[in-house]
Order: sequence, then C-alpha cells, then structure tokens
Amino acid sequence: MIKLIRFHEYGPLVIITCLTTALLATKELDIKLVKLLVYATSGSISTFILNDIVDVDEDRMLSRFRNPLVNSELSVNTALILYLLTATASITALVGLNIYVITLALTTLTLSYLYSVGIRFKDLVPTDLLIHGLVPTLLTITTYITYRPLSLDLLILALIVFTSSITSELLQEIRDLSINSRSTVKYLGIKVSKDLILTLVMIASVLYILLTLSRYDLNYLVIYSPLTYFIIEPVIKFRSNYLSVEEVISKLRFRTTLLVTLALTTYVVLNTSQYTIR
Repeated sequence: MIKLIRFHEYGPLVIITCLTTALLATKELDIKLVKLLVYATSGSISTFILNDIVDVDEDRMLSRFRNPLVNSELSVNTALILYLLTATASITALVGLNIYVITLALTTLTLSYLYSVGIRFKDLVPTDLLIHGLVPTLLTITTYITYRPLSLDLLILALIVFTSSITSELLQEIRDLSINSRSTVKYLGIKVSKDLILTLVMIASVLYILLTLSRYDLNYLVIYSPLTYFIIEPVIKFRSNYLSVEEVISKLRFRTTLLVTLALTTYVVLNTSQYTIR
C-alpha cells in the first residue's frame, strides 16, 4: 500500500534527514526520536496522498500514471481514509513534545499541505521551489531544537537540506516540463535551470565541508568531502546533455543517500560509547 502512494520515492530521505539531525543534536536517544520519526514519515505519506487526491482529474487528463488514483491502483475513498489516518498519526505523534517543537512541526505540516491545496504553492513561481525546500528544512530544525538550542551546525545542516531539496524540485520540474503548465523551470528555461542545479549542488558540497569543520566531533568526516565529486559529476553530465533527467535523478538519489549513510554510520560507530537509550 505504501508503494501505491509513492512514499517509496521520498520516504528514505525523510527518515534519513530526521535521523541524521537527531543523532547530530544529541547522544541521549529516547521516545522523542520515535515520535519525530512517526511525525515525519506519516506527515510525508499524508502529503503525497493529499496531492494525488487533489490532482487526480488533472493527472488523468495528462496521463500522469505515477498517481495511483489514475491507474486505479487506489480508489479515492481509500485514499481519503489513508490520508486521515496518516495525518492523524503525524499530529498525534507530537503529543508530549514542547510547545515550540509542536508549533514548528504543525507549521511545517500545514505548508506541505498548502503546497497542493488552497494556496497551491506548487502553481506559484518561485514558491514552488521555496516551499519544496522549506518543508524538509523546517523538519530538520524541528528535530534539532527538540534536543538542543539553535546553533551554527544546525544553520549549515539546514542550508544543505534546503539547497538539496530545491535541486530535487528543479529536476522534477524539468522531468515534468511537457505536462506542467506552471513552474519555475518553465519561467527560467532549461539552460538556466541546469546552471542553477549545478550551482546548488556545488554550494551543498561546500556546506558539507563547513559542517564537518564546525564541530570538533565532526572534523574527521571531512575525509569524505572528495566523494561529493560523485554528486557533482552526474549534474555536470546532465548540464552537458550526456545524461537524461531521469538518469541524473536516479544517480543523485542513490549517491546522496549512500554518502549521507556512510558519513552518518561513521559518526555513530565512532561515538557509540557515548550514546545512551532512555
């Protein structure tokens, strides 16, 4: 069922973002991390279900078969029930957290819904990019401040998430350019959009180095900075038309997940003795 609502495309990134932020913010793991993971995953699922419900007629007309409601893999009534269940689970998971975290978390969830309904940020330039980048960034901040106050390393991490999320949205808009009537990519054009993607990826790579140098317990992770080449390389090929948009999306998704997992695993292994579970 989860596959039908396309969470398989973005779910791992949501989980990794939340988990990475929590592990960097604290060495004392408790029920709050479980609550945040349930909030983030359920909220992401409900967001995609809502998007598919709202866009079903348009997607059917344009033959967008990624929407499971278009190819009858899922009925609208079933989708509505799933939306209510996942949205409720996401909000309920926040119970017991402090008021600042709850307020920020609900703001994040509201913005993710307004991306598809009401204001429909997805149809406004350039808020289609900004909101797509802001929602996971706010998730990062929400997770971090659950455990500790705002700091320089949070700012850098949030900027990495923001630039990476905008990059992802630009690539998806290029992929769907022929069927999207309104998007920032349509306004900027393919060439400028590709230049912007390369710039954002390079900024994210530099930010990774700054993040590893911002805290003494992250310094050794700078050894992985040369691996950012494998993130930049497919973008350069895409910009030069040696890779299709589907190919670059696939490569970036896999390589980014692998690099983050490698760095996070190294960090956790070297700090295992300091972690406590309560």
